[in-house]
Amino acid sequence: MPGQPVAEVAAALRATLGAAKVVHLQGLAAARPAADWPAFYDALTEATGQCLHLDENYALGSVRTGEKWIEVRYDAAIPDDAAYRFSKNAQPLHTDESYLSEPADVMFMHCLVQAPAGGETTFVDADVLWQQLQLHVPTLAAQLLGRPVCFAKAGDSRTLPIIAQTPAGLRLNWNYHCVDPAETTENHALAQQFREFLLTHINDTAAEVAIQLAPGEAVAWWDDQVLHGRRAFRAVATNDRFLLKSGFRLAADV
Repeated sequence: MPGQPVAEVAAALRATLGAAKVVHLQGLAAARPAADWPAFYDALTEATGQCLHLDENYALGSVRTGEKWIEVRYDAAIPDDAAYRFSKNAQPLHTDESYLSEPADVMFMHCLVQAPAGGETTFVDADVLWQQLQLHVPTLAAQLLGRPVCFAKAGDSRTLPIIAQTPAGLRLNWNYHCVDPAETTENHALAQQFREFLLTHINDTAAEVAIQLAPGEAVAWWDDQVLHGRRAFRAVATNDRFLLKSGFRLAADV
């Protein structure tokens, strides 16, 4: 689709998202200079859905800035264990919008600078996750299904099951590090068990699909239909890996 008008690419992306949970966009920016990629993808996302302004200020406790794009980049000045967003460490599987009261439907990320090695974004389909959960820890599966859990961060919160069965299929809401500290002892224990299940039975297995974004490429995914994470990567200097991420809502008929 290189060279197509943005409106046509947006229509194609909406159509593809109607059938796929994760969409890897390749070749769209190949004919454009790198300096033009952010403007192109900004226009594409605006033409695809209702874009949200999701950026958070890490230095001020993750308060919202009102900006659309979140910088996901290596920062050598920030300790690796302080913030996954700026780290070269592997990032655990999660959903981005777990704690947001007004969430996006689809997350969108495009690559400006690819890490020298590693840094793949990994995805786990909700149906595959549920199959593995029932296979390996059926008791935990039964306990999690439909059980509300509150996730909170920076003054915002949302209460949803980690795994829910809906008329449209399985839906996920998960971030171990955002489980509300005020949650019940039982729910904290279930969250810990689910985290251990992911580490033991999902991470680095065939259940994960890895996508390595090359510079100029992008990926879009339904946030509540897959878990996603990141593999560790090699980096030395600040911005050795640099991506921009945002999210948008889509009409109900997509």
